[in-house]
Amino acid sequence: MKRSYSSGMAFALASFASIGVIVTITAVLTARIYGVTVLGEGVLALAPVAIVTLLSTTREQPAMVRVIAKLEPRDPAVTGIWLAVFSFSSLLTSVATALGIGASYLIFNGPIDHPDLFAPAAVALLSYLLIVNPAWNVDGVLGAFLAGKELFAVRLHQAVMYGVLIVGLSFVDHSVWSLTFAYVGSWLTSLVHRLALLPRVVRLRVPRSEIRAGFAKLREIVVFGLKITPGSIASGLSDSSGTWILGVSSTVNAVGAYSRASMIATRLGEFNWRITEMLLPTLVQRQATGDTEGYNRVLADSLRYVTFGLLLPAAVAGGAAEAVMAVVFGSAFAPAAGALVWVLFAPVLQSLTAIQGVVLISANQPIWTTIAQIARLIVTVVAGVVLTNALGMTGMGLAVALGCFSSLAIFAIVIRSRAAFPSPRFASLLRQLVGLAAAYAGGFAVARAITDNVDGVPGLVLALIMGSLAYVITAIAVGGTKDRDRARLRQLMVRASPRFAPH
Repeated sequence: MKRSYSSGMAFALASFASIGVIVTITAVLTARIYGVTVLGEGVLALAPVAIVTLLSTTREQPAMVRVIAKLEPRDPAVTGIWLAVFSFSSLLTSVATALGIGASYLIFNGPIDHPDLFAPAAVALLSYLLIVNPAWNVDGVLGAFLAGKELFAVRLHQAVMYGVLIVGLSFVDHSVWSLTFAYVGSWLTSLVHRLALLPRVVRLRVPRSEIRAGFAKLREIVVFGLKITPGSIASGLSDSSGTWILGVSSTVNAVGAYSRASMIATRLGEFNWRITEMLLPTLVQRQATGDTEGYNRVLADSLRYVTFGLLLPAAVAGGAAEAVMAVVFGSAFAPAAGALVWVLFAPVLQSLTAIQGVVLISANQPIWTTIAQIARLIVTVVAGVVLTNALGMTGMGLAVALGCFSSLAIFAIVIRSRAAFPSPRFASLLRQLVGLAAAYAGGFAVARAITDNVDGVPGLVLALIMGSLAYVITAIAVGGTKDRDRARLRQLMVRASPRFAPH
């Protein structure tokens, strides 16, 4: 069932779009049903999971993908390697979870001063150990074989189940416990679904010699992963720094309001995981077969399309930020509008960084990912403390954007200096950059002008539609398109309707 990059990306895009809609609707319902205070408590209760997630990995999953992506699905060697990595991951997660529970008790009874949140935090941490980590291990082996269709199915299941539980549990309880049990329940049912799909890529019974061979490979995999681990930890700490900085320096309500702005950016940022999940095995395979032209084409187009696609919501939702926060989530969330403008830059910057990070991993130069992400952490935390004190939530949003830009700049310099892929002609690159800048400005200005003059839901809907049109038209008119872009568009049109086929 090993599939192509195009097929995997098609399902990744479908997953990103459809699940994004479901998650956004769920986020709105959560805000409306539970309110800003309970939402803020929920964010704080789940925050330790994010930290334990960072401490319970040596980035063994991408290191494993580098090895098994060269094999065929259900090859006996895949079972041995996956079982070894899963065993190691489970042991490490057990230790990290125990430490996380102890640290949570001290933090919630100390600087955060919310001892009532320790119990839901402990439940969430235990569910991470027993449910979430096994689910991610299954995702890793499915992704290695570009199983986009299967991953789409389980993630759609999980998103829908979370929404159903969020609404259903609200009839029983309106506290942080409902948010916690919805999180646990959605992961539990989707884990069962994942386990049902696992035999498509992993043999459940193999000779013991294959298992021994897999464990023999473990050291090599872990050593490679350790080169990425500090960068991964730094990246995760950067992502969660806003919650902790606001949690210490501000109110629970501020955390809740900022979390909705951050959630929108995080949801868009999910696309970088979907891309790299398909891109890493693709680059590894093309590198193994010596397909340099295909390697460069996939990489260049991934960078171009991601920039174009993710800068659009940054422009339009940024221009309409006040309406997005007040109309969608409620007036209590409106103070986070300034933060939303800035955090919306994070998805596009992080996705470009992630793609270039995959290049370095596939080229066996992972140490640069660590350097770049540590730089991002330093910039985010230092700027976050300073700017949050000066500008509140808006300052934290600006700090997030500055941190992401710093890591992207380092990656870009390293990759260009090492000639990892051919540099585009200066005139072509300049035109594309000018086109994107003009498109952002146009989409932002149109969305802002409409929401300033038309109130409520009609103004927001009109702003999003017209801002998007302004962005796309400006980007194409100024930045231009390539022959293969037009060819792919014609291909999509033919798939959508046979009447577009050439006669």
